Amino acid sequence: MSVEINGLPGGNIRSAGDNRQVTSAKSATSSNSRSSTPASGDTVSLTSSATLLQELSSWVAQLPVADEFLVAETQRAVATGSFSFEPAVAADNLLTQEKELATLEVQT
Repeated sequence: MSVEINGLPGGNIRSAGDNRQVTSAKSATSSNSRSSTPASGDTVSLTSSATLLQELSSWVAQLPVADEFLVAETQRAVATGSFSFEPAVAADNLLTQEKELATLEVQT
């Protein structure tokens, strides 16, 4: 995931020669923050919330896309002929899901 930063709306952008330290709301020495110090001396610190979001994102990325047990159970049911499918119920579920997705706010 990449993020493009074009500056602050209505704010002044510091000149390239400004080497002031930039920190989060929490102290950069906090045990819950990660810091990166480039050669220029600028410092960027993530809050504990941002760090937690990064960890959760990494954890979710490692989860399997499908429930292996459910896939195996469905395959077994299809193979034995015991799989039941109700088209009307499936159509209702699909319409409900589409309605819910249509109400979500588009994020860019």
